[in-house]
Amino acid sequence: MQEKKSDVGKIYKTTDGFFNDKPHIKKPRRVVAVQQRKDDGALAVSKIYSKEEKKGTAYIEGLILYPEDHPSLDKESIVGSSVIFGVKKKDGTFKAIYKSDIIESNDKLTQKEIKTVQRKVQRDTKQHRKTYKSTVKKWKNHFK
Repeated sequence: MQEKKSDVGKIYKTTDGFFNDKPHIKKPRRVVAVQQRKDDGALAVSKIYSKEEKKGTAYIEGLILYPEDHPSLDKESIVGSSVIFGVKKKDGTFKAIYKSDIIESNDKLTQKEIKTVQRKVQRDTKQHRKTYKSTVKKWKNHFK
């Protein structure tokens, strides 16, 4: 049996309403897959923002995605430093993000960009990093 190919680093298209279970919000949003579960293929994603007028530390420093390198992007973009593991539904339960829920853009980050994102995501403080690592472990076990 052939091993499944990883989707980590792929850029996907969705809407902002997808992340808070409000389908009436149609603002387009690009996301990048940061982690992937081996057993069911669920994705943990980070949002991509346009670079213009963005200030603060909620973004990965030193990583700018250019439209000439990534055809799915329109403007110079930056990656958010927070990771989304699932979508909270209206009834309070969580739903994992699968490849079939979001639209593939046939664009991927380079290996160097992927490593930068994985190293610098959730890096504000030592405690945030520790919490992120434990959340990833729990997420890989389906929070059981």
